[in-house]
Amino acid sequence: MAQQTTLATAAPSDSDQLFLLVVGDRVLATEALPRRGTVVLGRAPDCDIRIDDGSISRNHAVLHLGPPLRIVDTSSANGTWIEDRRLAADEPNEIRIDQAVRLGSVTVIVQRRPPPAPPPRRVRTHEYFASRLEDELDRGRACAVLHVIGDDASALGELASGLLAPDDVVALYAPGELELLVIGTEPERGQAVARAFEAALEARGLTGSVGCASAPRDGRDPDALLSRARTRAEGRVIAVGPDDVVVADPRMRALHQLVERVAQADISVLLQGETGVGKEVFAETIHRKSARADKPFLRLNCAALSEHLLESELFGHERGAFTGATQAKAGLLEVAEGGVVFLDEIGELQPALQAKLLRVLDERKLMRVGGLAPRPIDVRVVSATNRDLDAAVVRGEFRQDLLFRLNAMSIIIPPLRERVDEIVPLAGRFAATIAAKLGRAAPRLTDAAIALLRSYSWPGNVRELRNVIERAMVLASGHAIDVHDLPEDRMRAPVALPVQSGAPDAPHGFTAADERQRILEALETCAGNQTHAANLLGISRRTLINKLDKFALPRPRKR
Repeated sequence: MAQQTTLATAAPSDSDQLFLLVVGDRVLATEALPRRGTVVLGRAPDCDIRIDDGSISRNHAVLHLGPPLRIVDTSSANGTWIEDRRLAADEPNEIRIDQAVRLGSVTVIVQRRPPPAPPPRRVRTHEYFASRLEDELDRGRACAVLHVIGDDASALGELASGLLAPDDVVALYAPGELELLVIGTEPERGQAVARAFEAALEARGLTGSVGCASAPRDGRDPDALLSRARTRAEGRVIAVGPDDVVVADPRMRALHQLVERVAQADISVLLQGETGVGKEVFAETIHRKSARADKPFLRLNCAALSEHLLESELFGHERGAFTGATQAKAGLLEVAEGGVVFLDEIGELQPALQAKLLRVLDERKLMRVGGLAPRPIDVRVVSATNRDLDAAVVRGEFRQDLLFRLNAMSIIIPPLRERVDEIVPLAGRFAATIAAKLGRAAPRLTDAAIALLRSYSWPGNVRELRNVIERAMVLASGHAIDVHDLPEDRMRAPVALPVQSGAPDAPHGFTAADERQRILEALETCAGNQTHAANLLGISRRTLINKLDKFALPRPRKR
């Protein structure tokens, strides 16, 4: 941390009230100091001022309040520093008011008065927040989404201002609910901010809860991250599960009958459909209705992890196989022994891993990373994609022999706009589920809201519908969800649809120029919103970005 400027040289007088300002990567606090005596600084719970940072020793230093002010390093591991000088252990050193002293990577400053409160942070709209989240994910940056629920909205905003970095984003999701975007960080920082927020709520005696979802650990779909953070904040999970399946469309009834038959046959299944249509729900149904129902069901998003991490997650690794592999770890294909492994976004699997997965499926044996002997496995693989893998095979992006292995049975799930009769029943089921969790009566949908829900094309499919109803439940006043509780402007905007349902990539016969034009038209229709454009084209956001690079198209900015 940068050296703080010394502002004063006078020693404290008897009338001074002193405070200790503590500033670090995960720490920001102001502690009142006694007028006389000593104060022990460290990480141990019994220290006078506890600083919860990994660079701080359990008993790091002692502050003598004098006069004069002095600090003594108590043989700390990472040292106590004044300017660029590390202090000798157990040797008193005089310091001044407002002089920066560094303990490990944390800076402490004795002040005569508490620092001024940080200026109020600008609170953004939910729409801005979702757009900013999408931009960060498009750039491939790690980030965390926090959802905060509490009774005192002004106190929540004040706490957020003190805990977040300047580039982080605060938005109002609904009255008494904030969304926080912690940008450019590993999952640990998002979790640390969530814990700090919970501690701050408890310290102030405020009622509230915090949920956190991190990218890439929890995936890179913005809607899924937003929903996951909120459901964790509420301590609940909303999903179309076994008891929540709505089947009001003839095609879907036939599809569910097919799934029941397929579940009984112990073969690999490939689920195809646009983002958000419910492929994971169908995978869970296959597991639940199969002979493996009492065995594990494990899932992995193939687009959420780097190639190296994905290999370790799938196949496991031995101790010392790579830097950081301090102990052996079994992969999902081992842990799911006797059960089902669901590989989502299988089309994003890198060529090297495609070859290794094919070998495992052929031989029913796997080799851990760094291992010497193969291990037998017994798992059923269900995979899912929103890409046209046949077209990917033609382009040389996906192995045909692996596709044959995964595609013993292919099930294409139609998008929500092609099963309009299910939109309102699904919306009602989501509203009822959420209302039950909140201890409220289920609201009805007004005729105007129903008309808008049915007329919208739902590029994000069931997942988008769930998120829209979830937010409408918070915003709705009274016992009904009306048009003004829905994102009306977005839902009334013209939307381009994919050319071919169930085959999202460019169909056979389309030239590169045709594909380029489709991408340009989708981006124009969505005002540069890459997530929505990818949904309209029926491809993942990462695939869209790859195509922008392929056709030398500049990355658009949303208007």
